[in-house]
Amino acid sequence: MTAQAFPRHPLPPVAPKPLSVSQRARSGMEILGSMQKFSSSVLRNQAAENFFANERAAELNAIHVEEKKPAKADLRKRIAEAKAICEADSIYRLERFVQRYVAEENYNRGIPAIEERREMFEPFVRSEATPAEGASIDLTGPEVEPKYWGATEWHLEPGGWEGYDLYPAVFAFTIGPKVFSLGGYAAVGVGDKIQEQRYDVVRQFPKESYARVYEPGCGGFSTLNAVHRAFPEAELHGSDLSPSLLTGAYKMAGALGVPVNLKRRDSTDTGEADASFDGVVTYALHHEMPPKVNKALFEEMFRILKPGGDIVISDPPPFRAVDLFHAVVLDWDTDHREEPFFSATGETVLEDLLTDVGFENAEAFSIGTQGSYPWVTRARKPEVALH
Repeated sequence: MTAQAFPRHPLPPVAPKPLSVSQRARSGMEILGSMQKFSSSVLRNQAAENFFANERAAELNAIHVEEKKPAKADLRKRIAEAKAICEADSIYRLERFVQRYVAEENYNRGIPAIEERREMFEPFVRSEATPAEGASIDLTGPEVEPKYWGATEWHLEPGGWEGYDLYPAVFAFTIGPKVFSLGGYAAVGVGDKIQEQRYDVVRQFPKESYARVYEPGCGGFSTLNAVHRAFPEAELHGSDLSPSLLTGAYKMAGALGVPVNLKRRDSTDTGEADASFDGVVTYALHHEMPPKVNKALFEEMFRILKPGGDIVISDPPPFRAVDLFHAVVLDWDTDHREEPFFSATGETVLEDLLTDVGFENAEAFSIGTQGSYPWVTRARKPEVALH
């Protein structure tokens, strides 16, 4: 039989390759995730046990736990002494070394992993969004960025949030699923499911429904999506300083069919109308701002909330909400994970700031199952303005 005798069939269409990094890159990221998990569980637990076995440390911790709102000077002095005790322990130093190593290697490995397959990931990052009906995005402002924002390489990201054009792919395909998903970094416990924690935080809104909800410093779409899950009829609005984060949020919301309205704005000057929102939510935002900016943000949120409107906040727990060993661990992030305002926020009583601005019934509490994170602060704008 000749070759021409065989029937000819068209070749089947070639399926597009799924987005993925190379096996070598994936393995490298998985090693980082395993190191972080081991560090923040086995090593940290041993370091904590060693700390509390120290007589002076136990004495300092008893004082720390007893004081509900310590003076900042006393708190700083106590943490400094506790830090010296921790740093005399080789297990603590090893645990902190691993945490710093992983934090740096996230990008030393994650960026090359994406760059290796740039032709695959660039279309993913640059693709146009398909928004849900009623969605909008405005990337035109502000004209001047706050100095503290542009001068910080947040979380050790080279160049900050806008420092690499394919950062969305870095987080979606390397750091997010291989490292962050395991927990064990900053205030997030090992095994914590941060997406579900966002939903748990949103459920702390005290009313059964909210017509319009605003999120300043929204970053991505995760928290607004949690709002949508909890209050599907709510009109969603968010703002951020990062064009790339807003663009990614808009794409994700569109992919999920959720209408969202996003603007590039400074959270202290949103441009929104007075008394135009029923609720405000923030998640992991305030430790990335100086205290004076946090107060200005609260003033702006008070302005745009309707009388009787609620604000719900989640941020890493303040130092007073954790034992002294964990206060030292949280304080470490300020100098070692490019979190310049972490300690200043940990020393601040956010509910007092809210009260100073005019909110009422300000309260703070933990909703965590294995620690103080998530830590929630909430308050309400009075129904009648105070004179």
